Amino acid sequence: MSPFPKFHTTEYNTPEERLAVSLRDKRERQVMIRDLLVPYPQFQRVKDHVAKFHLPVAGGTHGIGWIGGVIGSSRTGKSFIVLSHAVENPPIQTEFGFDHPVVYLEARAEWDASEFGRQIFGKTGTPAPRMSIAALNTLATERVKQTNVQLLIIDDAQVLFETSGRRQTAFISLIKHLADQRTCNILLVGKHSVETAVEGMPDILNRGGFPRFRVRDFDRHTPNDRGRFRFFLIEVDKRLPFAELSNLGRKEYVEDFLNVSEGSIGKVMNIIISAGNMAIDEGRRSISAQHLRKATEIRLMKGVNYVPFAGLDGKE
Repeated sequence: MSPFPKFHTTEYNTPEERLAVSLRDKRERQVMIRDLLVPYPQFQRVKDHVAKFHLPVAGGTHGIGWIGGVIGSSRTGKSFIVLSHAVENPPIQTEFGFDHPVVYLEARAEWDASEFGRQIFGKTGTPAPRMSIAALNTLATERVKQTNVQLLIIDDAQVLFETSGRRQTAFISLIKHLADQRTCNILLVGKHSVETAVEGMPDILNRGGFPRFRVRDFDRHTPNDRGRFRFFLIEVDKRLPFAELSNLGRKEYVEDFLNVSEGSIGKVMNIIISAGNMAIDEGRRSISAQHLRKATEIRLMKGVNYVPFAGLDGKE
């Protein structure tokens, strides 16, 4: 069984297809909205870079010994990009167990100095032994080799660099040791502080020069980006499990989505998921302006008087 989410990417382009999907179980439809994925141009571009970082030559061998990055602000869609690549490279059963072409870890602030190594054991299907940090990290590196890991993805990697003392020493030492074994590439996914930290650490930077792939929000002040943002909303709409289109790409919606999200894919999807749940719960044929307004109002920052998606109910 794959440890990765099953993303929903199917479009519904005819009234018959939309009606059929609207009749599915409510729980299934909720999951479809929650895990909805649109391969919009930036997504596809960065995903292609990640794929080449993993497998630089079609039909050739995987990359080894390099440390790279996917860099961007919070909620720009970085995690979905790398997880989408991981989904396409699930564990492979062999006569000895499972090979793990791609391993995905999500770093957390509460990790102690040995948790990074324990996570590698857990994600490759076996409990971590109890031993010293140095010994555990050595065995974790061997575990990567034994299970034929080709690409190790560490999400929220800024956590590893924002800590200090013994924990940071253990984290950075393990990253460097993994690269030095030349069995896989390591991809650090996180905020801009990851790039800044790596540039100040020659031992990490010099393992491949830190090829980095940037993910950014849509710029609401740029006409081209506004057009790309509208395209994204239209593509989301095609994948929603409702009997009718919700017209998310209409001009008034685009303005409000840009105002409340500042061009962040993650913030937009938070609103659409919440509004979609309301529409499913009420048995509606699509998401309405009222659903979008309710989903947005509870997320507005303190002191904001702007009323999003107002005055549109009569135009549904």
